[in-house]
Amino acid sequence: MESKQYDKIFKENVEQIFLALCEKHLNIKIRKTEELKDKLQTTTEREADFLKMVYAKTKKKFILHIEFQTQDETNMILRMQEYHGILKKKYNNIDIEQIVVYLDDKPSKMVTQLPDDQVFRGFKLLSLHTLDYQTFLDSQIPEEVMLAILCDFEQENAKDVLKKIILTLQKISKDDITLKKYIRQILLLSRLRQLTSIFHETIENDMAITLGIDIKNDVLYKQGIEEGKFEGKLEGKLEGEIEGELKTNLKIALNAIKKGFDSQTISELTGLSMEEIEKLRKKK
Repeated sequence: MESKQYDKIFKENVEQIFLALCEKHLNIKIRKTEELKDKLQTTTEREADFLKMVYAKTKKKFILHIEFQTQDETNMILRMQEYHGILKKKYNNIDIEQIVVYLDDKPSKMVTQLPDDQVFRGFKLLSLHTLDYQTFLDSQIPEEVMLAILCDFEQENAKDVLKKIILTLQKISKDDITLKKYIRQILLLSRLRQLTSIFHETIENDMAITLGIDIKNDVLYKQGIEEGKFEGKLEGKLEGEIEGELKTNLKIALNAIKKGFDSQTISELTGLSMEEIEKLRKKK
C-alpha cells in the first residue's frame, strides 16, 4: 500500500515537473511533447515454442530458445528481443541462445540483428538524493518544489529546509486548498527520508500560525497522535484521506463533464490527469 501512495503522488504531479527535470538535470532540450494514448501492458504472456536449460560440455549452462516460424515476420527481431528480456529477468541473467527456425520455402527477409541504435544498453539514472535541494526550491512550479524534500540538504538542518520548502509553496500556491494538498503530499514523501517526526514538529509547533492552519483540528491529526504510535496512525489516516480525496475529485469531474466543461478546466479543478478525465468521459 505504501509504494502505491508514493506512486500516486508522482503520477499525479509528473506532468508538471518532468519537463523541468529533463531540462535542468538530464540536459535534454525539449521542443514539444505529444501524449501517447496506448497503455503499456503490465504483464506479458508469452509461451515459447521450445525452451530448455542446456548444460554443455564446452561452455557454461545456457538457455536454448527456439521459435518455429511459418511466415516471414517483419518484426520477429523485436519479438525475440521481448523474449530475451523476459528470460533474462526470470532466470537471473543466464546466457541465452535464440534460434528462429523458418519453415516457408520463400526467401526470408527477417532482420536477425538489431542495428546499434536499437540495442538496449541501459538508462539514465536520476538520484534525487544527490541533487542540491536549492535547485528545486528556486522553481515556480509547486510540484517541483515539493521534490526538494527528497534532495541533498548538505549540512543544513532538516527542519530549516522543511520550513523553506513549505514557505515557498505557500508563496506560489494558488490557494489554501492547493497548499494543504502539497503539505499532505510532502508529509508522505518525508517518510522516504525518515523525516516524518521532524515534519510533524515543524508544522504543529513552528508553522501553524504562519500557515494559518489549525493543526490540532486538521483531518490528519484529529485522531490524536500518541507517542510511539505516530507513524502507524498517520499512515492509516493518510490512506483514507487520499482515497477520500480521489472519490471527491471523481464526483466533481463527472459533474463538470455533464455540464460541458473542457478537460483542461476539469483537470485544474480536480487535480486529475487528462488521461483520467478522458476515461471518465468514455464511461459517462
